[in-house]
Amino acid sequence: MAINHDDVKLFERQRLTDEEDDGGRVTGSEVIDGNVNNLFQDISRIDRTIGDVALRKAFIGISTDNNDIYLGSL
Repeated sequence: MAINHDDVKLFERQRLTDEEDDGGRVTGSEVIDGNVNNLFQDISRIDRTIGDVALRKAFIGISTDNNDIYLGSL
């Protein structure tokens, strides 16, 4: 059984904050596409005006039941 592009998922870190520890390690919680505020909080009007930048760490992983080697997906 091959690894499909649906098996490649984005996972959250332990804490979705802007602390110095970068939020911790990977969790098993998948970032669901289309949900509001998955990784980032709402942007305030002041931050939007001054061009504030927020970075968040996330993890990419393979979620499948087989032991196939990931060589890329189509």
